[in-house]
Amino acid sequence: MIGWRDEDGREHRGSLFAAFAALATGEAWSFTALRPHQREPWHAFTVQVAALALIHARRDTLPQDEVVWRDLLMTLTPDRPEAWELVVDDWTKPALLQPPIVNESDRAAYKNRLPTPDALDMLVTAKNHDVKQERMATASDEDWLFALVTLQTTEGFLGAGNYGVSRMNGGFASRMTLGVRPQGGAGAAFQRDTLRLVADAGSRPDRRAGIALLWTQPWDGTISLDVEKLDELYVEICRRIRLRHGASSAIEGVAAGSKCARVAAAHLKGLTGDPWAPLKADGTSSHTPSGAGFGYRQMARLLNREEIKRPLLAEPHDTDAATGLSILAAALVRGQGKTEGLHRRPVRISRLAQLPTGQTKMLDRIGDVANKRALEAGEASRRLRRSLISLMQGGPDKARLDDDATKKKTERWIERFDAAVDEDFFEAPFWAEAAGDPDNHRLFWRSWLRDVAFDVFDTAADAAPGTTMRRTPARARARSMLFFEMSRWLKEVEHGE
Repeated sequence: MIGWRDEDGREHRGSLFAAFAALATGEAWSFTALRPHQREPWHAFTVQVAALALIHARRDTLPQDEVVWRDLLMTLTPDRPEAWELVVDDWTKPALLQPPIVNESDRAAYKNRLPTPDALDMLVTAKNHDVKQERMATASDEDWLFALVTLQTTEGFLGAGNYGVSRMNGGFASRMTLGVRPQGGAGAAFQRDTLRLVADAGSRPDRRAGIALLWTQPWDGTISLDVEKLDELYVEICRRIRLRHGASSAIEGVAAGSKCARVAAAHLKGLTGDPWAPLKADGTSSHTPSGAGFGYRQMARLLNREEIKRPLLAEPHDTDAATGLSILAAALVRGQGKTEGLHRRPVRISRLAQLPTGQTKMLDRIGDVANKRALEAGEASRRLRRSLISLMQGGPDKARLDDDATKKKTERWIERFDAAVDEDFFEAPFWAEAAGDPDNHRLFWRSWLRDVAFDVFDTAADAAPGTTMRRTPARARARSMLFFEMSRWLKEVEHGE
């Protein structure tokens, strides 16, 4: 059974098919057992499965009845109704997100016991203190389901025999989400993305069909599937996992290694048609987010059409509501044998009024303004850093700007500056400029950056070591340097040039 909450916070429970119905009606605003890093994998899984079912049935509307959803999903696995069950004793048959074995002798390979869902899940923790390990001793079926979805559809390479998914650029990359989201919780996002995928499929007669649900195919760990033989919206698996009932009748997992990735797509570098995956503008690979997350610089890059090609579900559409829209960037960033943070940032894009006919697309306009402002913030940061270096070197006549040791000391202050910029980056002045307001926004923005830079500088100067007699002249010289640099910078745009 799966639990969800509606808009009023009331809790409901039902089968997997009932959960699809609750998403389709908009009743499901959130899922009670879903952990933060599982939100986007679950959304992608439900949307892909629903879209595949509707495309297969040649339907373009979302049914709202549990029984209808059961029939729709069952038609994706004819003669294999057990493919939607979490535990299936006969391992020669598929279970939900668990491929069948080729023959009974393959059972012996499943040696790695997984006693809890968080032992199965993809979080990598070096020590037992950030996120406690194997703490879900009384886990429910839905805990196992959400862990399975997250592992099988987003995991990367983790040592010999543990290959990752195809929908990202390499084994140490991350599958990220970039998409437009309406207000209204999980159900609204599900409705929007599912119907967009169905409409897109209907508009393309050349759409590639093929194997859709990879867990329905037998796998002994030695053969990869050709990506060209898969449906464009294929829901993949990357690990040989089976769930079973243990000695106490509680569910436990067992895993086996594989000699190859399930999908032979390494040569594509993430260019698999994932409808949430941003691509590099030059078409060489999908974009991989860094541990820096989605600060203003990263968001500006994602919205820059000269650097990033946005995926299908990150483009606003005529069917979207006029208000309440956001562009969401989210990823659990992976590294080599570690996790570099769960990052999620929505930016409200419907603040921008409809652009006049003939102007650039809304997101392109937002991207243009974001990139210009990010570049100017970077320039202010460089000028601040030079003044901080002078301060920390005692205010010499000529500071050694290439001194690595001093530059390292400035890092925490530059980070403080960036944090202040990030907090206000997408506030009202940004949207006024994006909407074409005639005021001199470059001057206003640079003036604001100057004020933030001086605030950070003064805080750094107060914290600087040394006696008052030595600190005062150093502070005066360095602050004068910052004043001169910022004044000259502002004069460049005082007359709207």
